[in-house]
Parts: sequence; structure tokens; C-alpha cells
Amino acid sequence: MEIDDLYEMLPDFECTPGCIECCLSFGVPSRTPVEDERIKRFLAENGMEQPRARGTTCPYVTEEGCSIYPVRSLICRLYGTSENYRCVMGVAPLQYLDPDEEEYIFHVYRTEFL
Repeated sequence: MEIDDLYEMLPDFECTPGCIECCLSFGVPSRTPVEDERIKRFLAENGMEQPRARGTTCPYVTEEGCSIYPVRSLICRLYGTSENYRCVMGVAPLQYLDPDEEEYIFHVYRTEFL
């Protein structure tokens, strides 16, 4: 299984355009070595420097939104898609992940990618 296969298990979720609320509140997103490599490669390919963390603000957020959106980590993709990770702005998918689905996703994430 590839990390993108795991991401495909998440419900479709559309953030409100321009919203960066979660990015301002939760600090540096957790990520696996696989995701860290993807982020580093993306930064290098796009001539971007590794930004420094700033308090509770994600270092990858800009005024325009997520600067690494195509390679954001699972926790960023999961946010807003389950009862346990509800969006603070009230945005939600048509159907939240079932608790068993969420548990399975985390199990695969930990066992396959950590």
C-alpha cells in the first residue's frame, strides 16, 4: 500500500476558500518519514525553503493557504472528516468517517508508514 492509497480512504472534504483557521491553531503537523520526504522533495522541486515553526501556526501556511497542499500529511487531510477531528468552522463532509474506519486508517498509518 502506498500513502496515497491511504489518503483515498478519507471522505472528500472541501475547506472554505481562504480559510486557514486550523493552520493557525495546531502548530507543525505530525507526519511520517514517508510524508516528511514528500514534503522535502516538494519544497526542493518548487524552490522553497523549509520554513520555521511559529508558535501554534503551521510553518507551511501562508496568507493564500497551505503552501504544500498537494503533499500535506494525513493529519491535515483527516481534519474535518471525522467526529474526532471536527472542523472548528463547522465545515463537514457529506458523511463523517465511521469510528471503525478511522481506527483502521490510523492502524495502517502507524504500521505501514511509521
